[in-house]
Amino acid sequence: MREKIDFKKNFNGEDIKPGEVMIPFEYTELDDENCTNRECIKTLTVGGRNFKVIYKAVPEEWAKRGTSALTLVQNEELGHYDVPNSVSMNAMEDEYGMAMGTSRSVEDEYMERAELDEALNTFVELVVSLIDKSPKIGYAVLLLHTGIKGEEFYSKMRLSMNPANRVRQEAERILSDGLANFNVGSLTCYKNQYNDVYREEALQLLDKIVKMYR
Repeated sequence: MREKIDFKKNFNGEDIKPGEVMIPFEYTELDDENCTNRECIKTLTVGGRNFKVIYKAVPEEWAKRGTSALTLVQNEELGHYDVPNSVSMNAMEDEYGMAMGTSRSVEDEYMERAELDEALNTFVELVVSLIDKSPKIGYAVLLLHTGIKGEEFYSKMRLSMNPANRVRQEAERILSDGLANFNVGSLTCYKNQYNDVYREEALQLLDKIVKMYR
């Protein structure tokens, strides 16, 4: 039985939300880049072997299923699923000419959900930092991201065609290069009478985008 650990923060430094519990996941290179709370990285000993894991917060109802995903990985590493003289799936397909159907497991669905949540969290962090630095550019990026262009873009930016096109080109460049690759610090932000409006509308639009995927 695993020892219960009293974590104070999630692996990314965020507070653990009400209704969430910390469970172990297989440790990956991506975790090494994203983990800011190193106390979440542990070593578990199973079957005489050590497994490096990272604890992450998940909704309590997902805890058992999420833990099963790690158990599956550990059992495969330990060779618990090796069956001597077993007939391979490819051999069955070749001999009988039939395709073997596969069904998505609960673990697969959970991992996909976790990956999407992580991607959304990263997207939100990047966009919010962009909005904080330049509300105008941040809003323009979100407008283009949602397919708004032309006259509607000019109207929402409250700019005439030429200034709006310059903003659009800057936003397109950021999206083309990738938000994660853009250096927010390189932006020069000038005071604008609409900055507060841009910020408010950008955050509202960001909220709508996130809700589309959650």
